[in-house]
Amino acid sequence: MSRVLVLAVLLSLVHVARAEDKAECYYVEIAATSGKQPSIDPDLKVLEKKLKKPPFSSWNVFHKLSAGAFALQKQKAELPHLQQGAASILLRDRSEKRLDLTITVDGPDGKRVIDTKLGLAVGDWLPLVNNVKDDGHILALTCK
Repeated sequence: MSRVLVLAVLLSLVHVARAEDKAECYYVEIAATSGKQPSIDPDLKVLEKKLKKPPFSSWNVFHKLSAGAFALQKQKAELPHLQQGAASILLRDRSEKRLDLTITVDGPDGKRVIDTKLGLAVGDWLPLVNNVKDDGHILALTCK
């Protein structure tokens, strides 16, 4: 009986270690402009509070370009499909409450516009912005 208990504990520890090596993520690509009538795409309501704060408050019209889910595995980059440019997301490390990511974003012209390492609270949204002349290109991420 004790061997079964020890085996069950060891299997649960292996499962916990594996859970820390991956994350389920969702991204939204957003076009930001200034217009006479402020508007936020209904699909972006979850980000509305963040989009009304600087630096995003420079614009008042937000339109969803693309969105999708993807899985991250530790030390393996994923390439979410963007309409404007390209992105790469790498999970460097994670805990129960935090993910350490490396994020790169290339503009439509292929030039690197964002290259950063940062921490993201599990379940929080992280919007990253790239200014394109007077408009903005935003990539927002959340992971669990």
